[in-house]
Order: sequence, then C-alpha cells, then structure tokens
Amino acid sequence: MKSRRKMAPPPIITPSAGKISFPDVMRLGNGVPVYLLRGGTVDLIRIEFVLNAGQIMEETHMAASVANAMLTEGTISHDAITLNDLIDSTGAVFNHTAEKDTASLVVITLSRKLEEVTELAGEVLFHPSFPENELRMLKDKKIQAFLTGRQKTSVIGREQFYMALCGKENPYGRITRLEDFDALTAAVTRDFHSRFYRPENMYITVSGREPESALPVLSKFFSGSRQWHKAEIPPLAFETSPPGRIFAEVNGSVQSAVRMGWKGITRDHHDYHGLQVANMILGGYFGSRLMRNIREEKGYTYGIHSVTGAFHGIGFIVIMTEVANEYREETLKEIRKEIAGLRKNPVSTDELQTVRNHFMGEIARMFDGPFASAEAVRGLIDYDADHDYYSRLVSTIETITPEKIKELFNTYFNPDEAIEVIAGAK
Repeated sequence: MKSRRKMAPPPIITPSAGKISFPDVMRLGNGVPVYLLRGGTVDLIRIEFVLNAGQIMEETHMAASVANAMLTEGTISHDAITLNDLIDSTGAVFNHTAEKDTASLVVITLSRKLEEVTELAGEVLFHPSFPENELRMLKDKKIQAFLTGRQKTSVIGREQFYMALCGKENPYGRITRLEDFDALTAAVTRDFHSRFYRPENMYITVSGREPESALPVLSKFFSGSRQWHKAEIPPLAFETSPPGRIFAEVNGSVQSAVRMGWKGITRDHHDYHGLQVANMILGGYFGSRLMRNIREEKGYTYGIHSVTGAFHGIGFIVIMTEVANEYREETLKEIRKEIAGLRKNPVSTDELQTVRNHFMGEIARMFDGPFASAEAVRGLIDYDADHDYYSRLVSTIETITPEKIKELFNTYFNPDEAIEVIAGAK
C-alpha cells in the first residue's frame, strides 16, 4: 500500500485593503482647496465644507457648537421654516456639525440640483440670522441634554479622563458647567460666526461619479474676495495629571464608567501606526484580548474597547467600559492582567494574522466608495498628515512583528503610569 504524501497547509495570505490614493486637489479663484474623489455609479454628489471653526477656536465655551447648530435656523433672506422647505424641495440632505477641531456642512444632492443646492449652502454657511427665539429654544435643548448627561456615568467618565489628560483650561479637556450657558448670547454667536465662517478659512471635498462638475458652481458661490490661507491652530497648553485614580461620584448609578489611559503620541511619530496594531490586539475589535476576557469569560460588561488617537499637539490611549459597581475593581485587575501578558509575551502568529485580516478589512471599508473615502481623507487634511499615511499604515500592518508589538506595549502601556477614572456610585 502506497503511503500518502503529507500535504503542506495552504499559505496564509493577508487580504488587500485595495488601492488607496490621495484625491486630486483643485483650487477656486481665491485659493480655496477642493479635493475631488471620483467613484460610484449613482447620480449623487456629496460636498463637504470644512471650516477651521471648532471648539479650539472658542473664546466663549460652546460658541462653536451653537453657531454651527444655528446655521439652518434662518438666514437674512429666509426664516427657518421657509429655508428648510427650500432645502426639502431640492431633495438634498444638509448635515452640519461642530467638533473639537473643525466645523462642517455636508450636502448630498442630485447632480441636476447642484447649482440650486450650492447656492443654498452658501446662504446657510455665510448668512445665518441667529434669530433670538430659535437661539433660546436651542439653548433650552442643550441645557436639558446637559442635565441629563450629569446622570450618565459614561459622560462623566469621558469628561474626567480628557480633563486629566489635557487640563481643565485646555479646550480638549474643558468641562461644561451650567453657568456657561448664560454667556451664549446672540451677539457672542454672531461674533464667532463672523470671524471663522469665511471662504478663506475653509476647504471643500467633493465626491461622486463626476466631482469635477461641481467646480464651476463652487467657483460661482465660494470664490470670495479674500485669499485662502492655511488653517492656523492656536497654541495649546497641556497640563496632564499625574498617574493615579480619579473618582467622580454619580449618585444612584448602578453602573460605573471605567477608564484607564495614558498620554500617547501624535500622528507624525514613527510608532503611531504600530501602536494602532497593538491597540487592535488589546481592545480594538470584537475578538480582542479585553473582549474575550472581560465580556465573554467574566461577563462583567457588554463591551470593552481601547482607542489610540491624537488631537492637535497630544496623543492619547484609553481603555473604556461600563460595569456594575461591584465589578469595577475586578475589571481594572483584569485589564492590568491582559496588559501584563502582552508586555511579557509576544503575540502568537495566528492571533497577529487574525488582527491583520481584521485591520485590512476595516481599511477597505473606510475607502469603500467615494463618500466613505471623503470622510477618511478628512482626517489626513485636518491633521496635516502625509498623503501616504494609509499606505504606510497598510505596510506596518503587513510587516509588524510580535517582538515589535511587545516592545510597543512595554513603551506605551505601563499600568503604573496610567490615569484611572471611575465614575459611579460609592
């Protein structure tokens, strides 16, 4: 009887994240950059107007978010009802948000309605009227949301961590107080808007099947008289708290928000991409070490995650979860245990391959179509990252070794240097 030849296992192949390229850049007459992302088959165009008008530009707390929220509450030409009826009649979608670093207006429209919708976008961005009645109603809603948030351990835990990381006077760490709402007047809101909502203080992304078709229309409505200039970020002072425990009492809560974190590194650091992979192993996806231990084995929580990211001038690493009050110390103990294991032992080849596959899938989803690509590219523009950022990330995912991951955990995940935050009942 002939012996059977032992078959070699098939080679393990890391899936491709697909082609990732930086978009073409055109400029309007006044120099405003317009990033063009081509793709898709649907006759829709997505335009995002991004302004250097986020929280870091505030002199009065919440002025950025209120100014942005009021954009569609009436303009000098139309009251709120008429304005929103006009937007609805075009079939377009207007979404506007203000974040820590920037503010934006996203418009999605049919190509044949492009000029009409773009004109409305210009009216909304540059000519809001800030009517007193709508401003008062918005403030009332914000106050109610603020008071509700005071009872949520997740909100308190997040606030306390970023205040400890950045400092209470830093815009990234500032915590809203009830008395802050008194300063939010129409005059303050108009002043913030007049200083930062200008064509020369913005860039534009256009994504869709034929994004270049939007250029003549954008030139018509957004080529202001002043020349565009690169966004200037104000100098920020960071006062990171020393390592240790911070407890924030939330009376009557049955659960506690648990945070453990560190000051991290910014996107231009040579370890930043490797740190993304290390974080994925620890708590960055459903099959991570923390999820397997604390959710699946211990049953302490429905979900636990870790994130590593960066603002302007400072990076952060944070592990976050919510557990019943009686499990918070055990949860922190198990977090330390998982970190200690990764600091002591290299990850296995199989685990690293699983993480590689998952990460590549995540990147592929980020660039799945022109609309998603526009959102991914924003992170590069806002933080002045290199155009090959994602290509270098893919290279790191493909080549990083277990030994390098162990080194990263020993460098950046020292439990003795961590800030621990618990928000819950005593």
